[in-house]
Amino acid sequence: MELTLQYPQAKFEADNDLADANVISKYKIAANIANGMFTTQPLLDLVLALSPTLAMVLEKIAPGVSTFAICRYGDELIQAYTSKMFKEAEKGVAVPTCVTVNNLVQYYTPLASEAYTLKAGDVVKVELGAHIDGYIGTAAHTTVVTVDPSQPITGKAADVIAAAYYAQEAVLRMMKPGTSSTDISRVIAETAAYFRCNPVQDTFSAQMKRFVLRASKEVDNRIDPEMPAHELEKREFTLEHNEVYSLNIVLTTGQGRVKDSEHKAMVYQRNVNKSHALKMKASRQAYSEINAKHTVFPFAMSALANNQARLGLPALLTHGLVTPLFTTRSAMTSDIVAQFKLTVLITATGAIRTTMPQTLPYVHSEFSVPAGTDTATLLQSSDIKNPKAPSGLPSVDVVFGAPVPEEQDVEMEL
Repeated sequence: MELTLQYPQAKFEADNDLADANVISKYKIAANIANGMFTTQPLLDLVLALSPTLAMVLEKIAPGVSTFAICRYGDELIQAYTSKMFKEAEKGVAVPTCVTVNNLVQYYTPLASEAYTLKAGDVVKVELGAHIDGYIGTAAHTTVVTVDPSQPITGKAADVIAAAYYAQEAVLRMMKPGTSSTDISRVIAETAAYFRCNPVQDTFSAQMKRFVLRASKEVDNRIDPEMPAHELEKREFTLEHNEVYSLNIVLTTGQGRVKDSEHKAMVYQRNVNKSHALKMKASRQAYSEINAKHTVFPFAMSALANNQARLGLPALLTHGLVTPLFTTRSAMTSDIVAQFKLTVLITATGAIRTTMPQTLPYVHSEFSVPAGTDTATLLQSSDIKNPKAPSGLPSVDVVFGAPVPEEQDVEMEL
């Protein structure tokens, strides 16, 4: 299915109206698949049983495991579960499964030949997303590769994981109409500072709409201290009811600055505002596959069917038909980056967290949130209602680490 650009404003507004129970239900379904829960939601007289994905992916984190195998497993789970529902609707992967380690920031989902093998002590960020009929659920969680889960993780890894988790929980309680975007950024920075950490440059929480991962509003994790006041005022906004956000907290033990990593782009997204008459067979094949299988959502290079399609990517980049999402890194090799991400709906009656928190790694930081601070006050405020744990889950035929058809990957300048 190719998403048409003829999308009347009235229909766009109706499709994103959180007063519509069907809209909320589809957001919850997508979140359930992405973030590891089971629920039943009435929609078109169906009772939908959904199974965990993020939780199942996190279970595979262990020394000696290939990041390619984990990423492939996550994407196949999403495809398997979404294929069981809404036969006429577009659905599937909204954010390809990424397994990003240590000082890398986001978007690491490699080819089999380039995969990193996990080892004890690695700090691992798992990020993924699913959609049902364009309604999106995204989630991310940070854990640590360990051979003895009974022993606490200490040091910088513990600090940044604790900081990112508490920042997410504090900001979640701010997700209500009237909250200022700069107040959210301030709480993130203050929480990070308590644990001697910093928000990561060029990372943000984004407003989402149907078929749109990144809408018009973004809450920066890190506000450039040198940004002129008038520029900051232009970027500031307040949250409103009937909005959906991907709440994405990304912190580092470093200074917050990022650099290009040694990895070429692994994740791409179609640019619907560009068109071009492609001449090469490989580029036409790649573009046709992207339109048919991924439409407007990001996709992993490894998800393309074969090497010929991958060889077509450079031409698509040259003509602006796809946009790369680069894997950046925190400035120092010794830095550690942690990420927690969830989807939240802001309604007239309050915020709805559609994604379920995962089990935290056993960490022990020497730092804590001081009593009496804004973060402490937020954390002590009303509890967030989390989705119920899964039960009676359906099964799908997805085998972790199943052999990949042997196709020789090629080196490409992208």
